[in-house]
Amino acid sequence: MLEIRLIMNSTVEDIFAFKTCCGLKMFDQNLEIHLVNQGPRPVVVPSCFDLETPEGCRRFNNLMPPGDLRIEPGEIRAFYCCMDETLWNKAEKVIFFDREGNRYPVVIHGGGD
Repeated sequence: MLEIRLIMNSTVEDIFAFKTCCGLKMFDQNLEIHLVNQGPRPVVVPSCFDLETPEGCRRFNNLMPPGDLRIEPGEIRAFYCCMDETLWNKAEKVIFFDREGNRYPVVIHGGGD
């Protein structure tokens, strides 16, 4: 079971800029996503999610870090991405998936289940 916390307009871009002042730059990382494994077994989550709006569903593959995240029981891991605020404000639901085919929907902005 994954608990998912979404933090829009996170200050993570400023943190990345400080930590990578002389190296790799990651701009516009304004959405921070915390994934907490509440279950008894590890969960492997690919670096993508679906965003549902009244206009339809859109897949986001621009998460950092790229690739799969293995999340051990009780562990918290994070993804970051660039999200258009206009699109975010229309969103009703974010859906993550694990490599076993389980879905983890999170209702946002009063959207339906």
